[in-house]
Amino acid sequence: MKVYKVKMRDFLNDKINKPIREKRDIILLLLETIKIFGSSENNVFDEKGQITICVDKMSRIFYWTESKYFSYVFPFSVEQRNGHYKFYDNLTECELNDRMISLLISIFRQDGILGDSLEKAMDTIIESAEEYEYKDIDTIWRLIFKLWYMEDGYIRYDCDLNNENGDRHPLYHFDVNYSSGVTYKIGLRHAINGSDFQDVLDVKTDCAYLNFI
Repeated sequence: MKVYKVKMRDFLNDKINKPIREKRDIILLLLETIKIFGSSENNVFDEKGQITICVDKMSRIFYWTESKYFSYVFPFSVEQRNGHYKFYDNLTECELNDRMISLLISIFRQDGILGDSLEKAMDTIIESAEEYEYKDIDTIWRLIFKLWYMEDGYIRYDCDLNNENGDRHPLYHFDVNYSSGVTYKIGLRHAINGSDFQDVLDVKTDCAYLNFI
C-alpha cells in the first residue's frame, strides 16, 4: 500500500470540523486537500490532526482529529517526487496542478451549477475556464462529471459528548453516509484509535465484526 501523509493545516482544520451535508462538501474538501499536499508550504502545521491518502486495492483519504476520524474515496493517482506530491487523473491523463484545482474549486463553489440545465452549466464552466486561461473544456467537463458521480464511500467515527443519548446516540459510533434520508449509526462499546478505523476499511486485512445483543 502507498501511504502519503501531511499534518493538518489550520484553515483546513476549520473546514473539516464543518458538517458534511452533501456531495459538493466532499468534492470541495477533496480539492482543498489536494492543494495542501501540493503546496510548497506544507511544512507549516498547527499539529491539530493529520491527513493520510492510502492507495492500494483500497483507495481512500483519511482525516484524523482529536474527536473524530472520517474517510471517503480518493479518485485520483498520486506520486511523490523529491518531497513534492503530484496528482493525476487516469481518465483524462491530466495533471491536477494548482491552476486546475483552483478552477475546479471555483466551479463547485457556485450554488446549483450541477442542478442547472446543461446549457447553463456549460456557460458557467466556459466562463470559469476563460478566467483561468484554460482552453481544454472537454477535460474540465470530464473531471467535473467524474467528481460528481463518484461513489464517495463516506464514513465517520465520532466521540460525541454533546449529543450522547444511550443506545439512541452512543458516545462512540460510526456515521455511515451523510444525507439525512440515508445516514445511519453503528454504535461502539469503546473508543477506537486511528489505526483501528483504517483497518476496518482496509479490504486486505481481516474483517471487523458486528456483535448484535
